[in-house]
Amino acid sequence: MILLYLKLMRLPQWIKNVILFAGLIFSKKIFDQTSFTRVCAAFLLFSFVASSQYVFNDFLDKDEDARHPEKKHRPLASGALDAGLALAITGVILPFALIGSYWLSPTFFFLTLFYLVFNVVYSKVLKHIVILDVMSISIGFVIRAIAGAVVINVQFSHWLLLCTFTLALFWGFSKRRGEINILQENAGKHRKILDEYSLEFLDLMMAITSTLTLVSYIMYSVSPSTAKNLGTENLVYTVPIVVYAIFRSLYIIYIKNMGHDPTKAILTDKSVLASGFLWLCLVLFLVFGNLSVLLPVIQ
Repeated sequence: MILLYLKLMRLPQWIKNVILFAGLIFSKKIFDQTSFTRVCAAFLLFSFVASSQYVFNDFLDKDEDARHPEKKHRPLASGALDAGLALAITGVILPFALIGSYWLSPTFFFLTLFYLVFNVVYSKVLKHIVILDVMSISIGFVIRAIAGAVVINVQFSHWLLLCTFTLALFWGFSKRRGEINILQENAGKHRKILDEYSLEFLDLMMAITSTLTLVSYIMYSVSPSTAKNLGTENLVYTVPIVVYAIFRSLYIIYIKNMGHDPTKAILTDKSVLASGFLWLCLVLFLVFGNLSVLLPVIQ
């Protein structure tokens, strides 16, 4: 039962909440123990709230999921886990997560609560409206980014927020494209909104959003305010890695046909993971100058 509930919580989806650490990195506080601890706590609390939302969504969509070739194996859709028990466990976890969020930061709590309510509205209304369904998911990532910043009382760059929003749009449209590819003529029967999309339209949306993502990141990297805040004008040297990651994502979507499950696509592609790790290392090196600067902090 425990393993089934953990599966229902979709722990791999917690990778989406890593965006909470962005404010920590770009405020040069990543090696500040207090700030790091607060963001780690925020990550766990936000993840539990997000997982609770997944449970509610799976409960509401279990009949539709039962007709999906992959989602039919989910604990509630397959009947492997009792729906009442799952809701009861979630009814205990969610309040504790929200109380912990308020204890950590009232502003963080209200952002987390807004995320929860917004997702309820998404499940009931927005996910049935073409384009707004994907934009709603992207707004969720922006909320995550802001939440990670407010918990350590730092501002988040507007360019970086735009980059977060457009990147989430890119993966959101890729998910819709992947679903249509897998379900084909049955796509609308599983998710009615898929009848509103076509592969040609989604290809256009992905081209636009991938371009916007690159442009917004480049603008952030060369922005005078970025150079002032980070103490370096060399962030532009991370652009090739970001370009590669976007191009590799397109390869994953169009050649490997994994766009329908962005989380799995990212976690199982060694090139994407390696580029992400290399990007992080390069950013830290550029921001902190050289490794000798970090030795006192590490020790």
